[in-house]
Amino acid sequence: MPQMFLSHRLANGLTILAEKMAGVRSAAMTFLVPAGGSNDPIGGTGCATVLSELVMRGAGSRDSREFSNYLDTLGLQRSSSASSLHTRFGAAALPSLIMEGLGAYADIVRRAHLPEEGFEAARDLALQSLAGVDDEPRQKLLIRLRECYWPWPYGRNVMGNKEDLTALTYAGIQEAYRSRYNPGGAVLSIAGDVDFASITDRAQSLFGDWPNQEPASVPGPHTQKRYHYEYQKSEQTHIGIAYRSVSEMHQDYYSARLAIEVLAGGMSGRLFTEIREKKGLVYSVSGSYSSLPGMGAVFGYAGTSNERAQQTLDQLIVELKRMSHGVTQAELDRAKIGLKASTIMSGESTTGRAAAIAHDHLIRGRIRSMDEIIDAIGSTTLQDVNDYLQRNPAEDFTVVTVGPKELVTPS
Repeated sequence: MPQMFLSHRLANGLTILAEKMAGVRSAAMTFLVPAGGSNDPIGGTGCATVLSELVMRGAGSRDSREFSNYLDTLGLQRSSSASSLHTRFGAAALPSLIMEGLGAYADIVRRAHLPEEGFEAARDLALQSLAGVDDEPRQKLLIRLRECYWPWPYGRNVMGNKEDLTALTYAGIQEAYRSRYNPGGAVLSIAGDVDFASITDRAQSLFGDWPNQEPASVPGPHTQKRYHYEYQKSEQTHIGIAYRSVSEMHQDYYSARLAIEVLAGGMSGRLFTEIREKKGLVYSVSGSYSSLPGMGAVFGYAGTSNERAQQTLDQLIVELKRMSHGVTQAELDRAKIGLKASTIMSGESTTGRAAAIAHDHLIRGRIRSMDEIIDAIGSTTLQDVNDYLQRNPAEDFTVVTVGPKELVTPS
């Protein structure tokens, strides 16, 4: 049987992952560098976001325009962004062009120009994005919910804050690039019509002599808040809620995912049918699983009118607590179909699989095959899910609301 996965670690700590996908003629790459918002320096939040923009403005032998034109010539569908743990670079194209384009990404992470004349523009873009949050109350809510729920510094807003961004200096950005763009903890994953030997040889030649240094730690307290209200003059109130779930490494992980699918899986989920369809309380309601290494949580959202906001929050908590009473076989069957369908559709995308195998490596230390995931979903029983829900009732809620009036959180 042909080998499906490659996992190779260079001496400097860079991990190379790959998955050969049958029946595709393209390839996609995810490159994770350990320079995320959670390790921005104290007083320097937003640094990773500004840097993720500036590193794309020329690298290696090419200036900003030449670099952009070169990537366009390769036909790379590309993206770059900072997250809590990493700065992510993504690209998709024909396999041969992905392999050629790796040289450009080696220049980005090792030889970026960081033009001083581009610094102000990159910082202004970050400030504009941050200012735009005030016009997007749902986005503001979800940012605040992460800040309140996750342990510090993982919940920090990757976009930073106005004070820190304004104080950010070009010298600080240069130092962040030197100290945080490291091979140790970095992951390069490629999925599609790929040849493992070619990937290994290419990665060794481009990154093998990339020197590693220990990243600086970010000290600070964890000040988790159980309730946060933010005033905003509006005709709507936005409600966010979070509570503990199991981590992705826990034996009950698939039971937890199926329970959330019963709770919030589209128009057949309990939140939609009970709160929106039957009671007409909201115009939008949703729930999802979120995770960090060793941690898992359920995040819920509801958007409603100001007059119905308190009733919506009360009813949302009622439905979350009702889950501990168990789900039905019919609900579980629908949840399995929905979760399998979303897994398969994502798994048929080279971009999706490149991201997924990088995520698996970071969270699990190994890559799961699509068959393993589908089998695990299918073999989870009603007893498994209901036992999980009894052992892990929805409680100890973190609640965030954005709107014209503060709400009362149920005890």
